[in-house]
This record gives sequence, structure tokens and C-alpha cells, in this order.
Amino acid sequence: MYKVLIVEDDRTNRLFYSKLKVWEEEGFEIADMAANGKEALILVEKNEYDMYLVDVMMPVMNGLDFLSSLKEKNITKPKIIASNYNEFDYVRQGMKLGAQDYLLKPIAVDELRDCLINVRQELKEKEESGITERIFAECGADISTGFTQKVIAYFDTHDDINLKDISDEFMLSKDYFGRLFKRQMNESFYQFVLKYKMEYGKYLLSHTDDRIYEVSEQLGYKTTDYFTKLFKEYTGTTPAEYRKKL
Repeated sequence: MYKVLIVEDDRTNRLFYSKLKVWEEEGFEIADMAANGKEALILVEKNEYDMYLVDVMMPVMNGLDFLSSLKEKNITKPKIIASNYNEFDYVRQGMKLGAQDYLLKPIAVDELRDCLINVRQELKEKEESGITERIFAECGADISTGFTQKVIAYFDTHDDINLKDISDEFMLSKDYFGRLFKRQMNESFYQFVLKYKMEYGKYLLSHTDDRIYEVSEQLGYKTTDYFTKLFKEYTGTTPAEYRKKL
């Protein structure tokens, strides 16, 4: 579940938010609520949140000042502004301060759902964009080199990873690329690719609801049976057993 901080001074609105089922339905939970930006900043110092729903007009510290403080802290998680119709100038300022979207009050559940779907997709894409580098590091690669970063970028954008295509991309012969790869990764290309795919498969099984055949397809395997065979040899369990243990 993605954790949400709601910053809203109106008690009735906070109660309204707390009773909505749409949060859980779309994979979110209200972690905390604050009555103004100052209270919210205290919570931000203690906790991490995946999304912020922020009212524009509040006492003590308004929504724009709160967003400005988040920007100074380099907090880039999605932020949604809630405002009345006549506060659109504030909304535009909020968008400049990093807000991804806005909702007009009184908030309609369907509009909130659309916002949550977009936020969930954005969060998922950010998670996936960093997983390749993390797996490379876990596999023992030196991710500080330019060569490794280029390989990571290639792995990020290709499902069918083979020596011929990647060496062509780097404009090197297969033999030379293979030697260079082994020197940087401490493993042969084929050994490393297998380890990478199995580790990525473990990530997908534990962090998504994708079916096993979908995981297999994302890893570039044509049949689920072949993926299952490789996964069991690598982990000692089938993908289904691995997910069940989690």
C-alpha cells in the first residue's frame, strides 16, 4: 500500500477522506492527517510518504508554503492540490511548486480515483526505473562506471537481451564486448544475464500482482515452463511457491 499524507484544515473534509474506500481499492492508505502545513512538516520529518493531498487555503501555514518547503527538501513524491473553484490562481502556483494535479472541492470520488490511478502509475514507473541499477549492484557490478551505466540503460529498455544485439548497440564485436563485460561485471555475459533475470523475476513476484506468465514475458522468455525451470534451479522453488512464501 502506498502511504498518503492528507493536509486539510477542515475537520469534516478529513472525516470524508477517512471513510472513502477508493484509497484501498487503488492501493493506497491514509497514513497521517494534518490540519495545516506546519503540522504536516513535523510529520514529514518523522515519516516518509508516497503521496501528498494538500488543501490550498489553511491557517498557520497554507498549502503553497507547505509545497514550497517540500521542494526545498527535494521531496519529489506526487502531490495533489485540493481547492475551491475560485482559487485557481493558487492552483497554478501550486503546479509550479511541483504539484502533479488538482481536485476541485467538493471532491468527487471518481475524480479522486482517476488521480490515484495516475499517481500509482507514476510511482510504479519510478520504482521500476531504479530496480535495474539496484539489481546490478546486488549482482556485484560496479555501477559507478560509464560502461555499466550504459549497460543498465540498455537492460532497462530491452526484454530480449542477447550478446549480438547489445554488442551491435555498443558498436563492438561480440568477443570484445564479452571480454569487456566480464571485466566489469566479474561474470560472463550469459551468467550475469541469467542472474539478473532471476533477481528481476523475484522483484516482480514480490512487488506486483502480475501473473507468472506475465512475469515470464517481461523477462523475455517465450514459455512459462522454461522460466519456471530456470527460476527453480536458481532459487530452489517455483515462482508460485516463491510468491506463496511471501
